[in-house]
Amino acid sequence: MEFTSIEFYAIAFCVAMGLVGFFLSQKRIKPAVSRIQSLELDKLDTGADGMGTIKLTAHADGTVTIVRTGLNLVDGETVNLIATIIDDKLTIEEKKGKASALGGREEPYAGHATVDFFLVDNKMWVRYESSVTGQWAKFSFKNIAGNVVEHEMHY
Repeated sequence: MEFTSIEFYAIAFCVAMGLVGFFLSQKRIKPAVSRIQSLELDKLDTGADGMGTIKLTAHADGTVTIVRTGLNLVDGETVNLIATIIDDKLTIEEKKGKASALGGREEPYAGHATVDFFLVDNKMWVRYESSVTGQWAKFSFKNIAGNVVEHEMHY
């Protein structure tokens, strides 16, 4: 076979496309997993502390406590956390739940929940979004007992 034949270039082209496809193929990702957790709310005596914060604390049993400050809610409103996990990426969305009362004025609340959907001993990339306040935070978190991460929410 000569370097000027059509067959040579056809085979070389197929081999080159196979190599390009091999190197550009995406890694296999696991299917997305979604979880819903309600936030337990505590009324604060003082005003909301500015932008609000998100604090994650890892425990020895693999659970993580999420503490959220800076929520202004009408008495009787609830807040749910909707978590979507794809590999090492975690998106937590904060949404208002069902309101048990109508009207009233907004008051400052803090919320907390203990969740079990963080991967143990692995670093996860977390995006926390609040449709309640329009704020967000983005950070990494490693679920190792005693690890505490606190971030300010942004607009």
